[in-house]
Amino acid sequence: MPRPYRTRTEAAEESIRPIPRSGASVSELDEYINLGAQNEEEEEDDVLGELIEDADEDDDAQPLPKIERDEELEEEIEKEKLVPVERLLDDVAPEHSQSLDPVRMYLRDIGQHALLTAEDEMDLAQRILDGKEAEEKLEAAADGELDEDARDLLDLDIFRGKQAHKRLAQSNLRLVVSVAKRYIGRGLNFLDLIQEGNLGLLRAVDKFDHTLGFKFSTYAT
Repeated sequence: MPRPYRTRTEAAEESIRPIPRSGASVSELDEYINLGAQNEEEEEDDVLGELIEDADEDDDAQPLPKIERDEELEEEIEKEKLVPVERLLDDVAPEHSQSLDPVRMYLRDIGQHALLTAEDEMDLAQRILDGKEAEEKLEAAADGELDEDARDLLDLDIFRGKQAHKRLAQSNLRLVVSVAKRYIGRGLNFLDLIQEGNLGLLRAVDKFDHTLGFKFSTYAT
């Protein structure tokens, strides 16, 4: 009998959690941002999870458009990545500073994740692809069709794919903040922008094709 395993959507829910909308301690923030291992049996029930499921359905119906390289955008993004994470909000106008306190705590946490090299991104993207293929094989296999060793190998690829998905997403969370801060003062809630950006980040991780030659940061924007 096939052993239970978790879907990519469930794995994505573990990668990123919503940000609190008011001042909170670092311990409270940890309830929203998952930076450690979660109980495999715990039931997840949050708004972001529901949005991810809806996004998965939309993505299946709408193929990703062709991407054209924008070297100017790539250069801008690469410069932004060199800015220390704790200084990403230094250029925000003073009148908006108080509302950014939860985001500053968020930045301290996401700053724990090292930036990735192009080689890291290629490796993680390949592991994600291998995990997806293993999941499809396991789903397609009839009862008794695969022996225990074969299932163990597929389970290992699925696990590695989930871990790679999480790392690729977490290492690019600062990218979402960099893009979202450009819209401060335009009547849009900054935390809402980050939440939507995180959802877009998860979509980008799912759709990232490392064979096209783009860095993930350029691809995701």
